[in-house]
Amino acid sequence: MKRLLATAALATIAFAGGALAQDGQITLGLSVDQLFESRVGVNNAIKAEAAGRGYGLIEVVADGDAQQQNAQIQTLITQGVDAILVCAVDQNTIERALIAAQRAGIPVVAYDRDLPDSRVVAAFVGPDSIFDGREAGKYMAEALADVEGEVTVLELIGALNDQNGIDRQKGWREEMSKLSNLKILEVPTDWDSARALAGTQNAFQANPDIDGVFAATDTHIPAVETVLRDLDKLKTVGEPGHVVVTGINGSNDGYQAVASGAADGIVVMDLDKTGRTAVALAADLIDGKEVDRVNVIPGHFYTHDDIEANADKIWGAK
Repeated sequence: MKRLLATAALATIAFAGGALAQDGQITLGLSVDQLFESRVGVNNAIKAEAAGRGYGLIEVVADGDAQQQNAQIQTLITQGVDAILVCAVDQNTIERALIAAQRAGIPVVAYDRDLPDSRVVAAFVGPDSIFDGREAGKYMAEALADVEGEVTVLELIGALNDQNGIDRQKGWREEMSKLSNLKILEVPTDWDSARALAGTQNAFQANPDIDGVFAATDTHIPAVETVLRDLDKLKTVGEPGHVVVTGINGSNDGYQAVASGAADGIVVMDLDKTGRTAVALAADLIDGKEVDRVNVIPGHFYTHDDIEANADKIWGAK
């Protein structure tokens, strides 16, 4: 389960320099789906970049409630923000509010989660989830290339109504398809660790000889470790009987699992660059400049061999 850090049903107002926005000051509206570790990391980068530019910022958090997010965006429009940065709970629900923003002349930047079917979003910035999936799949395919007979791999699927979940799966499967003897066991998780745990338990009960596990978010790797430990199958990288485990995110859970050798590697997202790019895109749109519709930032794959030496580059390890 994504670790929720805080909730805020009402708007939280945070202006650059701690003061209310002055006449002529650019003010950004930040519409957040909900707060958990990686989202807070991106939001902190947004706030730092906005403050550095002297911008005001009004933040609203929907606590995972799409209807509430719709209403909060309407409030941002009423408050006269110059641009809206949004990570959507659900595209269909908020599109009406985004259309209202467009009519008010307020540009919209989607961050972290794309809204590819929106008629309003002027730009998106977020992880290159297809690339990230490929990196995790490439390592796993190479690690399992010498397995004799059928290769059985468990895929802990993210949320298939989330473009990141869709694209991570697509990239991972592109690389895994290079194994001609592959059997994939699918476990939908909807990003929920309890579902990941139950699904992993059931998968290993039915298929004791699973060779690898791919976690669409590395926050699910502790669930995999729990199951392997209970079955006396938790072997570290390089040990006979080791189950290859990869994931995507960059959380502390993922970092610790790879550092200990329980997992082989994780793709770490660049949260700081994502947040700062979102503000830069908003600034260009406010100035009437043209920007690329899609702006993706690839992550970096770290393995058991190099993750500790690069801890300062991994947001969850800090």
